[in-house]
Amino acid sequence: MATALRSMGMSIVDIGLPSFVIDLSGSLTSFGIIIGIFSVTQSIFQFPFASISDKFGRRKIVIIGMGIYVIGTFLCFFAQNIIQLIVYRAIQGVGAYTSILQAIIGDIYNKEQHGKGMGYYSLSMNVGYFIGIVLGGLIPGIFGFRSIFLISGILTSITTFLIFIKFKDNAQIEETGNCFNPNKIKNLDFRLDNIKTLLKTHQYNIAVLLNSVRWFLFGSIVAYLIWVLQIQFKFNEIETSYILIIIVALYVGFVFISGRVLDKQGPRKLMYIGQSIVIGFGLVFFVEQMALNVYIFLIATTFIGIGIALFDPAGNALLLKVIEDIDPKLKGSGIGFNNALGFFVSALAPIIICFLGDMNVFYPFYLILLLMAISLIITLKYVGKQY
Repeated sequence: MATALRSMGMSIVDIGLPSFVIDLSGSLTSFGIIIGIFSVTQSIFQFPFASISDKFGRRKIVIIGMGIYVIGTFLCFFAQNIIQLIVYRAIQGVGAYTSILQAIIGDIYNKEQHGKGMGYYSLSMNVGYFIGIVLGGLIPGIFGFRSIFLISGILTSITTFLIFIKFKDNAQIEETGNCFNPNKIKNLDFRLDNIKTLLKTHQYNIAVLLNSVRWFLFGSIVAYLIWVLQIQFKFNEIETSYILIIIVALYVGFVFISGRVLDKQGPRKLMYIGQSIVIGFGLVFFVEQMALNVYIFLIATTFIGIGIALFDPAGNALLLKVIEDIDPKLKGSGIGFNNALGFFVSALAPIIICFLGDMNVFYPFYLILLLMAISLIITLKYVGKQY
C-alpha cells in the first residue's frame, strides 16, 4: 500500500506538473530540472537510509523518511516561483524510503520467491501509478494544478500513519523465519565495507549497471511523454490522462505477467525479451515523418512501455538473487547502493532528456534506443545463465 499510494501521488504530480511549470514561467529544460532535482537528493540519501535500516530496523527509518517526504511535498504546494519549486522538490527527495520498502520485500519472501515478491512490488507500484494517472487528469481541472502536491502529500501521510500503527519489523519471524529482525544483525557495521564486499562480485556490478539503465528509462520516459503529448501534440491534461491510462494499463499488465513467470523463466530471459521489444519499436523514431503521426507515435511508445515493463521487475529480481548469493544480510545495503546510483541516474535522465528534447523532439528516443542496445549486449554476454 505504501508503494502504491506513493506512486499514485507521483503520477498525479506528473500529469499536472507541465501546467504548473508553465504558470511559473518555466521551460522544458526547467521542467527537467524540477523532476531531476527530486532524484538527486534521493540518490544522496538512499544508501544511508537503507543501510541504517539494516542496523536499527525498517519501521523506524521508513517512518522518518516518509515524514520528510511529506513535508517537502506540502512545501511544493506553496511554491511561488521556479526556484522555490526546485528547492522544495529537493527537500521532498531527501525522504528516500523506497529502498527500505524493497528491502522489506526481500525480508518477507525467501530466496526462491524473490521474483514473486518483486513482481508484487512492481505491480503495486504500477497499479498506484495507473490510478494516479486517472485522477491526475481530473484533479488539476477541478481543484487547480497546485492541488497535485496537496493530494500527493495526503496519500503519503495516510501510509505513514498505517505503517506506524500496523507494521512490525519481526511480526512474522517466529512463523516464517523470513521477516527482518534487527537483533540478528545488530553488530553489522554501518560502513562502506558492506558495499566493498558486494562490489568485488562481478555479477553484482552487472546487476547494478543494468538497473541503472532501467532507472534512466523510468526516470525520464513518462515525464517526457507527458510534455510531448501536451506541448507537441496539444492534448490537455484530461486527454493526456486518457492516453496514459491505456499505455500504463498495458504496462501494468505486462509487469504482472513478468512477475508471474520470473521465478520459472529467470530474470535474464525476461530482460533480453524486454530489451529487444524496446529496440525494435524504437527504430520507428528514426523515420521522423512517420513518427510525427500521432497514431504511429502512440503505438511505438506503447510497445516501448511493454518492453520496459518486462525489464522492470526482472532487473529488481536479478539484483536480489545476486545479493542473496553473496550475503543475505546485505540486502538493505546492496539495494540501497543500487537505488542511490539509480536515483542519481534517474536525476540526470530528465535533465538530459529534456535538454535533448529542446533541440529535437526525437533525440531523447535515439538515446533510449542506444542505451537499450548496450544493455542487451551486456545481458546476453555477462549475466550468468544461472539467473
